[in-house]
Amino acid sequence: MRRSLKESIPEPQFPGNFTIRQVKPEQDAEAWVEMHNQSFIDAWNHHPLTVKHYKYLRSHPTYRPDLDLVAIAPDGTFAACCKCIINPESNIRTGHNEGWIDELGTRRGFRRIGLGRAMLLCGMRHLQAAGMDMAKLSVDFYNPNGALQLYESVGFYKLYTWISYVKDV
Repeated sequence: MRRSLKESIPEPQFPGNFTIRQVKPEQDAEAWVEMHNQSFIDAWNHHPLTVKHYKYLRSHPTYRPDLDLVAIAPDGTFAACCKCIINPESNIRTGHNEGWIDELGTRRGFRRIGLGRAMLLCGMRHLQAAGMDMAKLSVDFYNPNGALQLYESVGFYKLYTWISYVKDV
């Protein structure tokens, strides 16, 4: 899916006393991984993330901590995340200024209160501030938590469709 970042982006509205901040990869690794695994446990083809793999992903040369956001509940629990990525080489090759909403997740127990929407809007604003003209993302059409409807509600539209054929072995 894609959405222009040249259009206005609504102001994120966080519920209650939730706070948002940039992820601190070394300090937040265990809490972030736990939140990630609880957020995506019911997603198609989910494989639990480990702290080791999390640290490996955050060591990539194009990783930008300023595009890696976490929402924290009043009790300190990591409740939701939005990690965006920008691939400078791809943008040079294609002549586009595109950023990706790479991960957007809300932990079980914190869903249906507006956190996902608020985090998505924050991610989009961060990509816009980084000079991107377009945001892209991938979504499972059959996501049981209404992700497709969320993305469409803020202006994303379908760009193309992937179909996965799988067989248990």
